[in-house]
Amino acid sequence: MFSVRITLAITRRILREVFRDTRASIFLLVAPGVLIVLVRNLFESAADFAPTGAMMLGAFPALSMYMVGSTLVVRERNRGTLEAILATPASRLDFVLAYLCAAVAASLVQAVSTVAVGYTLGGLETASPPWLLGAMAALCAIFGMSLGLICSAICQNEGQASQLVPGIMVPQLLICGVFWPLPVMADWLRAIERFMPFSTVTRAMTAAREHSYGGSELVVNSVAMAVLTAAALLGVAAIIRRRTA
Repeated sequence: MFSVRITLAITRRILREVFRDTRASIFLLVAPGVLIVLVRNLFESAADFAPTGAMMLGAFPALSMYMVGSTLVVRERNRGTLEAILATPASRLDFVLAYLCAAVAASLVQAVSTVAVGYTLGGLETASPPWLLGAMAALCAIFGMSLGLICSAICQNEGQASQLVPGIMVPQLLICGVFWPLPVMADWLRAIERFMPFSTVTRAMTAAREHSYGGSELVVNSVAMAVLTAAALLGVAAIIRRRTA
């Protein structure tokens, strides 16, 4: 069972902890938009930028939320906060749901700022309305946070969590289509790309750009992200335990 009051109290504490760190705030709210503007200027026209830009609206929020989430549980454990919370009537489910609520709140703010930059400064044009791209960007960010949390729960310190970024996230980002079009990649890379969790992000955003309201491709990849997010959060709930002497 879980308590709404306890969950919301932990959520407020997590949000204060995240946004108290100026670097984390900049990384979440400013960095994705800045990267979109920089990449836009690598292309001659908005039409050339559109395929990459749409994927960036989902990929960069997911990556930034992963980076923040990958150290949260480790910090809680190292500071003794996790032990203190689990020693209260709060359950592990309260703890995980609080992280989910915090991820939803942060991702909504991030999605609004990122999509606004993409459509205004980036000149992005899509078949789907901007609000749908914003909703998908928020879902991608929550997905990224869940992956970060499961990695953070497994790691023993922030150093280990940081090492997972080049080992897990960077390879996925390189072959998911953001930097190079999938058709020009080797066959074996395209085969691997199909099974990468991060590919659900780029495929969903591409579907939203190419088709009005995304069609079945958007639905399939959105459901896949939701399932993976739930699995990751359940994994966090199973991993974190109160340490006793």
